[in-house]
Amino acid sequence: MEKSIETIWKEGFINSDALVAPKINDLYNQKSQNIVDKFHRMFTINRQAIIAGGIIILVASAIFGLPYLGAFIFFLLMALLAVGRDGMKKLEKLDKNTNSYEYLKAFSNWRKEAIAAYAKAYTYFYPLLFLGIAIRFMFSNDAQAIINAIVVENPDIYHLFGIPWFFTLGIAFITAVLTYFGGALYRIDLDVVYGSSFKKLDDLIAEMEELRR
Repeated sequence: MEKSIETIWKEGFINSDALVAPKINDLYNQKSQNIVDKFHRMFTINRQAIIAGGIIILVASAIFGLPYLGAFIFFLLMALLAVGRDGMKKLEKLDKNTNSYEYLKAFSNWRKEAIAAYAKAYTYFYPLLFLGIAIRFMFSNDAQAIINAIVVENPDIYHLFGIPWFFTLGIAFITAVLTYFGGALYRIDLDVVYGSSFKKLDDLIAEMEELRR
């Protein structure tokens, strides 16, 4: 019995060795490679931007008399790079010799693992960043002037860690909120930057899976 056009198409798509639909295979292989290459470029640019931003913050903070805060933020940014370093190595090792569907699925799985790792890292990054800035501000001249004025008006006010209790509890509360929602905030930020590209990737995989049925 002769095969239908749909069957021939599916066989040519699923089996990279088949000769029945080489143009279809070439099309999907090219689309798959283009999408992964685009993501790779975007991730590389993002890492380079983090390095550049960290250096700028380090230099600027030293110029404006905030060397310790600048060094702390620089350390946090470099920690993010360290989280992504192993992920980038895994990305480089993806087998490009597999068919387009398996290649994209492997990349999609890598993407999910990388997002999970970064989301976990950001549950620490956001609260630590806020805590560093808040502590530096609380011991600045402007903050001390405000605290002294409050203490003069309320001499019996209770202090926690050398500052009025409501400041300490406020900082602790915001830090806890950022810790709890840090991963979600990262995913929102990720969706703003990469959302449309992720959708194209998912749509292409869904299209391929439909052909494989």
